Amino acid sequence: MSSNYNNKVMNELWNEIAPGYYNYGRISPDADVDKIKDLKQANEDMVQWIINKLGINKDSHVLDLACGKGMYTVRIAETTGCRYTGVDLNTTYLENECKVWANKLGVNEQGEFVLGSITDLPPEVKEKKYTHIICLGAMYYVHDKIDLFLENVANCSNKDTKIFIWDFVTNVDWSLCSELNIHLKMKFPIRPKIDVFQRFENSKLELTEYSDFTKYIIPGYKVMERECKKRDPELKKLTYPLMGKAFMNGTLSFVYYILRLQ
Repeated sequence: MSSNYNNKVMNELWNEIAPGYYNYGRISPDADVDKIKDLKQANEDMVQWIINKLGINKDSHVLDLACGKGMYTVRIAETTGCRYTGVDLNTTYLENECKVWANKLGVNEQGEFVLGSITDLPPEVKEKKYTHIICLGAMYYVHDKIDLFLENVANCSNKDTKIFIWDFVTNVDWSLCSELNIHLKMKFPIRPKIDVFQRFENSKLELTEYSDFTKYIIPGYKVMERECKKRDPELKKLTYPLMGKAFMNGTLSFVYYILRLQ
């Protein structure tokens, strides 16, 4: 997870509404947002959805790229008994969140968390093959180096590895996303879908499934907007609602890809 979000105000917000998570989860588009108090259950539901979607079980070894606070990694490991390897550049997350959660939920012996870049994996990570590779809401941070990222993913895969990526794609020219970028603070454009597809075609990976997931996270952004306004009525510090606005007006889409080694 990017250090863009690593400040006291934002971390306190997340710790109140989705302890250990840094995502909006999966909520039915028909849900009554007023009855959703926080995002913890939405994230727990997403954990189970990922497990079922990818067929993760006790014999799996999951590589979580840009694992952030590590809660998805830890909960998947706790639920299935699988082995895991989490990689992130944020030392604070690794030491104060990932390892703490792993110890608290009793899965520290099932895997490890490693400091490293998802475009230049540490040797102890890239020398192994994994049954599953996941990257949740982080690939867009390396859209300027997406070919390197995909090469790293391919090198950690064999023919049976399932690769699952959540990501953002733009539906308009990046020059029209200046308001959105007040929140994201990206130094380079987020790619449109057709561009990402082209990068897949040029890689060693084959796209086997694609879906626009936006409708399942918009309710989470509505919850986030409500909670942001409680804590920062003028939205001077908590800018998450700008993301929700982009999703709702179609500027940005939240998508997932499932790939495999060709």
